[in-house]
Amino acid sequence: MKILVLSDSHRKVASIPYLLDDYINEVETVIHLGDNVDDLLQFQSDYSAINFVAVAGNCDFGTKAPKERILAFGSKKILLMHGHSHGVKSQYDRLMYYALEKEVDACLFGHSHFPVVFRHESVFFMNPGSISEPRGGSKASYGILTIDDGGNISGEVINL
Repeated sequence: MKILVLSDSHRKVASIPYLLDDYINEVETVIHLGDNVDDLLQFQSDYSAINFVAVAGNCDFGTKAPKERILAFGSKKILLMHGHSHGVKSQYDRLMYYALEKEVDACLFGHSHFPVVFRHESVFFMNPGSISEPRGGSKASYGILTIDDGGNISGEVINL
């Protein structure tokens, strides 16, 4: 199973329909990790075969999206959050401890606009970066999270 992961679009949606078109036959779910979740959700009716999931970020005022969420994919639990409340711009310690406390298999987050993929103990972590406003010398990017038939979780960040 593949999951398309986006974050930090900040009302710049030009790349979103292209990504949805490219992955429509490969993914079951598309996740937006905050900061203008409506950028993704506005396309939901055009792609009814795909499950759209979003969590609110620090720039999502008035949205009904929750601030965090745990999704189950088979026996695997994935924590979704924007990351601003866990200080991800400066360090990952609070995020790592929180994910371990929640007993999840993966944690997806955004906020820093800088992509990162790593594993800490039993938890897989991924920030897909920003699809519109990259920072720290990175390029505009998104993520693909994969859960294979054996339940192994992996992911990669792909530059636009």
